[in-house]
Amino acid sequence: MDENAVAFEALTGIVYLLVGLRLYALSQRTRLDPEWMIAAAFLLWTVCYAFHELAYLLAPAGEPQQPLTAFIALLALNAGNIAFALFTRVVFRARERWAGWLVAAIALGHVLGAAGSAWVGDWGQIDPLANPAYWPQSAAATATAIWMGVEGFLHYTSARRRRKIGLCDAITCHNFLLWCLVGVLWAVLEGVLVVQDLVYVSVGDWSDALGLANGVLELVPIALIWLVFFPPAAYRRWVEGAARA
Repeated sequence: MDENAVAFEALTGIVYLLVGLRLYALSQRTRLDPEWMIAAAFLLWTVCYAFHELAYLLAPAGEPQQPLTAFIALLALNAGNIAFALFTRVVFRARERWAGWLVAAIALGHVLGAAGSAWVGDWGQIDPLANPAYWPQSAAATATAIWMGVEGFLHYTSARRRRKIGLCDAITCHNFLLWCLVGVLWAVLEGVLVVQDLVYVSVGDWSDALGLANGVLELVPIALIWLVFFPPAAYRRWVEGAARA
């Protein structure tokens, strides 16, 4: 991995850390499960990025990653994804039994992905061709993102109807749209990651263009989540003004 890619990933990890700490502080004030779960997801993803960087920096000569640190990064990623799935369930489908089974299926996909990757020695899970466990992991992560996108869209359309008769405020309605976009962008990101890994195992090097797309598809959803939880006053006025127009 070249120096620019390392620097960009380090920046993304720092952003996850800063937002995660702010969300954790919010969870300590509200004492609500959703804030705690999404804070946990962000902080676990921070750990993932930290060890992912170390996996390259500490890699032996001729090896793409240092195995132990790469596997810790993978475990932290998986735990963060499961926490985000739990967040989606608690926010949108807390009373639906099927949502609990979906979270269990997502967790199982991540467990199989990590265990299978360790079994075949693909500690960082970067080889879709030689590692069958890559695919349940990818499917579980994609399902997590798609679920958020679908829930955001369904609740946004419902909130728009309720807003017209005064049963939903503009910012709440708008936040559902932001959650939809978060899910869509992260689902696209999962596809980009698969292509990125396929390119790597085919040519032996990382694609700079795909790396840039990867970064954008991570940072933009983080910014959208920030707007959901910490909307600036000017942004709230803009949303409310647009709703009245």
